[in-house]
Amino acid sequence: MFRHLMFVCSAAALLAGPAAAESATPKLHPVEKACVTYDLGGQMQSGTLTRCHRDFAYETYEIQNVSIGFGGFSQTQTSHTITVGDTIYNVDTKAKTATKTDNPMYDSLVSALQNSSAEDMGSAFLDAMGMTSTGTTKTVAGETCTVYSSQMMGQACLSSDWLMLEQTVMGMTQTATSVSRDTGGDDANYTLYQTVSVSNGPDLSNLPGGLAGIFGNGN
Repeated sequence: MFRHLMFVCSAAALLAGPAAAESATPKLHPVEKACVTYDLGGQMQSGTLTRCHRDFAYETYEIQNVSIGFGGFSQTQTSHTITVGDTIYNVDTKAKTATKTDNPMYDSLVSALQNSSAEDMGSAFLDAMGMTSTGTTKTVAGETCTVYSSQMMGQACLSSDWLMLEQTVMGMTQTATSVSRDTGGDDANYTLYQTVSVSNGPDLSNLPGGLAGIFGNGN
């Protein structure tokens, strides 16, 4: 759960079958496709994260490799999360298993974001996360971004087209090192759940407040 809380910043992210979105699938992000790679840092973690989406974030994936250390103890973790429409798959690549959960905010996100301009999409997301502009900008990975803050999300720096380039929350950071809008990433990373054993995951519908919207988000 914390990994999703730390690494959310987009308007939003079916089941088995080809993971190619139909022409009528909803737009959940103003950028059609993108991949962002981040360095992870902080007092307890180090590593990398790659977050990609295609079909305007109807499909997303995250691959995280992180070392977590505490009190002289260190553990390396790898995770692979895929979101297709209203379904989130958390894949264990070693065990070749996955759990699937429903994104409890999917329907409301679709309703709120359809037929919206990029500016309206960004405003809706900022409102949902309680984020306000600090009035400052910075350059991350060669791109200019605006810094926003909220009690829940800490500080996040968003590009003009709403890609998250940097975030700091609870002493942990992610900073973009590369940004591409030319590719949505490897097809296999979107369909990995189709090659493993899938079981039902936890019910996210009872998450408090805005936390429900965190799950299934892309860039």
